[in-house]
Amino acid sequence: MTIRRLGRWFSVFVLALVVLLPTLALAGPRSGGSFSGRSGFRTAPRYDNRRDDRNTYGGGSGSHFIFLPGWGWGGGYGYGGGMGLIGTVFVLAAVAIGASMVMRAVRRSRAGGPGGAGGGIASLFGASSSNDDSLVLQGRAFVYKLQLALGRSARGVQDRLAVFAAQGDTSSEAGLAALLQQSALELLRNKDSIRYAAAEGRGPMTLTNAETAMNGVSLAERSRFQVERVRVADGRAARSDAPAEEGKEALEMVVVTLIAATRTPLERFRAVSTADELAALLSELGGVSASGLLGLEVIWTPADANDSMTETDVMTTYPELRSL
Repeated sequence: MTIRRLGRWFSVFVLALVVLLPTLALAGPRSGGSFSGRSGFRTAPRYDNRRDDRNTYGGGSGSHFIFLPGWGWGGGYGYGGGMGLIGTVFVLAAVAIGASMVMRAVRRSRAGGPGGAGGGIASLFGASSSNDDSLVLQGRAFVYKLQLALGRSARGVQDRLAVFAAQGDTSSEAGLAALLQQSALELLRNKDSIRYAAAEGRGPMTLTNAETAMNGVSLAERSRFQVERVRVADGRAARSDAPAEEGKEALEMVVVTLIAATRTPLERFRAVSTADELAALLSELGGVSASGLLGLEVIWTPADANDSMTETDVMTTYPELRSL
């Protein structure tokens, strides 16, 4: 093939890109909706948020020492070093027992597998329930994101989420917990229509970092559509009056994203590959109590009845989703 012919083909390719790129940029859903609240972060006590998250509960390389007054390394209590020797043996035994417990906890955490977003953390604390008060880490939080793509048989979920946004209470922890339960229940009722899913968890982290992470994830998801038809946040509601446009394609899919920040780890929150695993995860997520919930964000797209989203749009706009 001559250089002239290669140049001709290159010109055709560039022209095709110029023509097609604007069309591709406009593809996918134009509208979306969301409701959220962060009341738990405002009421939660802050405990040394300046500490780095990596030096907490097995993360990072921080060192920890135990100091017992009167049990020194050379002597003590005026017994010419006898009690010092006993004290040394006692401290060494305590350190050995502590090290053994930590190693066992780390092995249990690793046994949860790399795909488990929350399983390893829950195992580290011997978790049996996401709402167990004994699992609450003072000044620490966990952030979870669950994203689902539902087929056309679940098109009514858009309207029901809009009703939740209009009637729910996003200004209190109890109201947010009720909205989370309603949203999880709605998705469970439509579980047979869920075709793609992705789950991600982070933590433990400081309250400040958790709120920052949650806000970042929320903004990233809301930026995927052009018009936020309804937005309810912390008791304040806003609605866009931008004219609705009719989609160029059919409405084949609806994407719903749940983002929750909790005080305790969720034992079953991990990568899902089956409908049963997803149902268990939704049940646990919906069961988070008001006292265990720090913040909530629920986002859905499309929001307009005549907007469109095809399966191809889902695959290009949400590449992290995996088929169930």
